[in-house]
Amino acid sequence: MRVLIYLVLAGLALVLQTVLLPPFFPNGIKPDLMLLLVIWIGLREPPWQGGVLVYGLGWLYDSYAGIFPGLHGFVLLAVFLIICGMATRLNTESLPLVWCLVGGGTLLQGALTMFAIEFFADADQFWTVMLRCLPAQLLSNLLAAYLLYCAGLRFQKIVDRLPPGMMPRPLRRHES
Repeated sequence: MRVLIYLVLAGLALVLQTVLLPPFFPNGIKPDLMLLLVIWIGLREPPWQGGVLVYGLGWLYDSYAGIFPGLHGFVLLAVFLIICGMATRLNTESLPLVWCLVGGGTLLQGALTMFAIEFFADADQFWTVMLRCLPAQLLSNLLAAYLLYCAGLRFQKIVDRLPPGMMPRPLRRHES
C-alpha cells in the first residue's frame, strides 16, 4: 500500500515539476519535489525496499523528464542511501534536521549530477551552469520542504482527531 502511495506522490511530483511549476519560476529553478520525496522515503523505509523503489523512481524520472538514462536513478539512489544510513541515528521529526537533509541532499544531488554528466557525457562546461543555479535551487528546495513539513503537521493533526483505526499512522524507521 505504501509503495502505491509513493508512486502516486512521485507521479504528482513529476507533473508538478515538469508541467505546472515551470511557468511560475524564472530560469528553470523550481523545487525538486522528487528529491524531497526521496528524502522522505529515506527517513521512512528500510534500505532494500526503499532503495529499489528510489532507483525505480529515478528511472521513471529519466523516462519522463531526463536526457541521460539512469542519471537520476544513480543520483537519487546515492542520496537515499546516505539518508537511510543516518535515519536510524537521528530524530526524524525535527524541522532543523529536515532542513539539513534537504540542504545536504540538494548539494549532493548537484555534485553527483555534475560528476556524472562531466565524466560520462560529452557536455561542455555543464558544471558552470550547475554551480550558478545551485544556490537558487537550494533555497527553493528548503522553502518547499518547509511548506510541505508544515502541511504534513496540519494533516497529522487532522488524522489524530479521527477515530482510532480509521487511518493508519505513518511508520518511522525505528518502529518497523
